[in-house]
Amino acid sequence: MVVVAGSGQYTTFVARMLLLPVTLAGGAKDSWPLMVINPSLECIQLERADDGRWHVSPDRSLVQAGLVRPGPRLPLGVPADGLIARLTGSAVAVVLQAPPFTVYEAPADDQLLGQARALGGVLFAVTPTLNPGDLDTGELPPALADPRTLAGWAALHAPARQRRRRFRLRPQIWVLHWNLAHLSIGRLIRLAPRKLTDDQAQSWAERILSRGAPLEWQPVQEHSLEEGWQVRDLASGLQYVIRRHADGWKLVGSAGRPRGSGPRPTTRPKPGPPES
Repeated sequence: MVVVAGSGQYTTFVARMLLLPVTLAGGAKDSWPLMVINPSLECIQLERADDGRWHVSPDRSLVQAGLVRPGPRLPLGVPADGLIARLTGSAVAVVLQAPPFTVYEAPADDQLLGQARALGGVLFAVTPTLNPGDLDTGELPPALADPRTLAGWAALHAPARQRRRRFRLRPQIWVLHWNLAHLSIGRLIRLAPRKLTDDQAQSWAERILSRGAPLEWQPVQEHSLEEGWQVRDLASGLQYVIRRHADGWKLVGSAGRPRGSGPRPTTRPKPGPPES
């Protein structure tokens, strides 16, 4: 017997890309791109065993895609039959080649994308034990060793063709945020764990934007600090915002000021013609 139950009308998943330290044959050290996901934060699937006890059961589409428990049955770099990976300029997408053909996508920086291209794929791990958007580095090894975790190698789809292209569009991820006070949209630059404090998130963003030099952060809304923090680059005129979302802190770059916050520029009248 299998029981599937959700809380509410929808379930949500969180996916995150990171580099996983691995030890290769001969003791050589390397870092492999890993997408870790929790496919359903609100519910789990239970199955009754022969002894009458209930335990977490993986979704059938994951098993049909060739995912296995990490261990001897999971050789690194050997593609699973039911997984393919696709790369864009700022993200990795893993597609399950089994019904309902789910697509999981996560932002990735240049280092992660470079490793994925060099290795020809990414490691794909599915776990019900944690929230990847709020993941601490010490939580990853126990999660990967958990018997409820499934994993497989997702090979890149036609990687050689992508490398031969002379011109390539670089799709970007944009973040839209709104409430009763303001509306803003901007390009996602980087993602950080949700558990960071405001001060830690600001220091993290400063290492990206100004190589660690302090920046003068201002609240997006004076009386609502959960709306995040903003800073403006006077040289370029670009504005940057950090805000805590459900899947982590997001550093967003925007060319405009969020509507409803801060002073608006004034418009000066054009001078009239000179009097004769």
